[in-house]
Amino acid sequence: MKIDESILDEMDLPLANPKEELETISRNSFNLLFDVSQFEIRPEDYKDKGIDHFIELKKNSKYTNFRFVIQLKATDTKEANKDGSISLQIHTSNINYLLNGANSAYYVLFLKAKNQFLYENLNDFVQRLFQENNEWSKQESHVLRFSKVLDQKSIEGIYAATLKKGLFQKEINERLLLRSASLDVKDRILVDPDMKVSDDAEIRTLVEGIGLELINEGRWKEVIFVHKKASGNVASTAMYNLVLGIANYYMGDYLEALSFLKNAKLLKQDLSEELTNHLEYFEVIIKYSLGLITDSDFEKVTKKLEDTKTVGLYIKVEKAKERYGATPVTNSQDQYEQFVQDIEEVLNDPNANNNVKLIARCELILYEGFKNNMDYVRGVSMINALEIQVGPNVQMRVEAAKLFVASNKAWVQNIQALKQDAHDAKNYFAYYLALLNEVKVTYEFEVYISMVSIDEEIPGMPKPEEPDHKPIFERIIKILDEAYKFYKQMGHVANLCAVLSSRYEVQHFLKETKKAKKTLGELTSLIDNYEMKDLKRSLVHLKNQGTTHEAFRIFLDNTRSDSDKVREEYEQMIKEMTELDTQEMKGDKKRQESYMIQLLPIGYFQFPRNKKERAYEILGIEDKGAQRQFDSFFEKSITPIANIFYNPITQEGPVDGKLADRGIECWRNVHRIRKAFAKEKFYRVMIKGPQS
Repeated sequence: MKIDESILDEMDLPLANPKEELETISRNSFNLLFDVSQFEIRPEDYKDKGIDHFIELKKNSKYTNFRFVIQLKATDTKEANKDGSISLQIHTSNINYLLNGANSAYYVLFLKAKNQFLYENLNDFVQRLFQENNEWSKQESHVLRFSKVLDQKSIEGIYAATLKKGLFQKEINERLLLRSASLDVKDRILVDPDMKVSDDAEIRTLVEGIGLELINEGRWKEVIFVHKKASGNVASTAMYNLVLGIANYYMGDYLEALSFLKNAKLLKQDLSEELTNHLEYFEVIIKYSLGLITDSDFEKVTKKLEDTKTVGLYIKVEKAKERYGATPVTNSQDQYEQFVQDIEEVLNDPNANNNVKLIARCELILYEGFKNNMDYVRGVSMINALEIQVGPNVQMRVEAAKLFVASNKAWVQNIQALKQDAHDAKNYFAYYLALLNEVKVTYEFEVYISMVSIDEEIPGMPKPEEPDHKPIFERIIKILDEAYKFYKQMGHVANLCAVLSSRYEVQHFLKETKKAKKTLGELTSLIDNYEMKDLKRSLVHLKNQGTTHEAFRIFLDNTRSDSDKVREEYEQMIKEMTELDTQEMKGDKKRQESYMIQLLPIGYFQFPRNKKERAYEILGIEDKGAQRQFDSFFEKSITPIANIFYNPITQEGPVDGKLADRGIECWRNVHRIRKAFAKEKFYRVMIKGPQS
């Protein structure tokens, strides 16, 4: 029997709703996008208030309870904007409702005509609203422009983001539970921009556990980095404050270091005896470097600590260096042997760890190299002295060369072994210190051979050609650049200054004036920024003919100062200056509108106030800071002191007094200034009483 279906067309039945059909199509198509092995879609059917789906992640066939929510929209009539996006009006109430949930939320739009889904992240949408108007929530609705296609790649991204957020929230919950049971309720839970979770207790445990080990490896920058991730409550123990104090000391931030050490001192009863010694040691060297304590106070504390286990060994190394002296030029064989003995005592001490041994060997290799270089100078000088009387002596030259080659070969082997041991121990701080010391010795030797050589020529034998020293200096600069990068990266300011000082010396020796000036400027800026008073003294010395080649030239001049030529020159200069004094005796009255200045070592002088800049020019007071110092004295009617043994003059005051006299070069500068003052009619003033 044939059934007449047309009867249904005439029957009164409920009409289909195109909107509902579109919603059904969109829901069915939406569900097909998600792999059932990774997602469990849970429709929200009960009294929908703005959420259509809760979607739970699955991981390895397990439910995670990590979820995100979907607000699904559909359209078959929307026209695209000029940029291809589709605009849809979203009620502010719906935005707020989704924001109130703990889960990530997404708006999804189904385009029936294209059978395509577009989506937008709720967080991205709200961020744009805030950028446009921070009172966006007062509006009734907002336009959301859909442009991102919801495909398999974007679904993978949503899965990864939801998993990350779920793990993040799980860790937060666990830490909140642990924190509620902890006695130290001041500790904070910390979240970085990458949603990595930590807390003060975890960071404190890490720093206290391996902080000193990291510092011994030269990784104090990492310690400070970890500390900065914590809250202001983290530094609550003596050990933590001690580690941060030492780390900041090596970074060159002395004031910050001192603050941490002060806090550690308040809790030092919690530290072991050895760690208490560390605390006292670093506190005293920081205070001394900042000029907060006197030499005698520093000596008193370090002497007390010298017999302690680890800290005492570092102090013994420094004491050995002080006793031997910074410039082995005038040191005897006995002094050198005593230095070696002092260092070997440290190396053989049962309490010496690998780090202190490497540092001690670095110092030994430096002074061993300096001694070899000076032995070369003394050997050549001895040959020259003897050959003046007896003529060229080939046998003596050969024997001297053999001795030098043998000692230098042994030194090279020692430095190579030291570098290898430091590298194998991953103690890169000691490794680069060894490299830097190798550079210092090599540069010094190049200076010596450029100024000292055998004078007499052997008849019938041509004088050997001068070797090409360019490759040596290229290697020196390359090593210094590598060391600079290393110390810059690790943040060791003191050694960074040492590298810059060596680079300046080499550039100055090579007469690379512009490069040397740039390096000196960087060095000066670094020392000024960190307020290191001990390094400032070294900088003043370096600027005032304190480079190795300048100092050695002065040394050579001094050793020859007994020669007739130098003595006659000196006596002639003194005679001329005495005659100028006699001529100016009549002009002993103080002039109106004049400034008075003491020129050490020759006395008091006055000059018109309007000639101050000319006086600075003659004296070599070019540094603006030094000029401000002198200006301040003049404005207060106080007579400043200029030590004219120095050229240029970089600070007011006696600055080493007559100890700054380094020979004929200094007196040539004194003579030049005295004559220039006389020419400008800047007259001497006779003042009774002692002079500095």
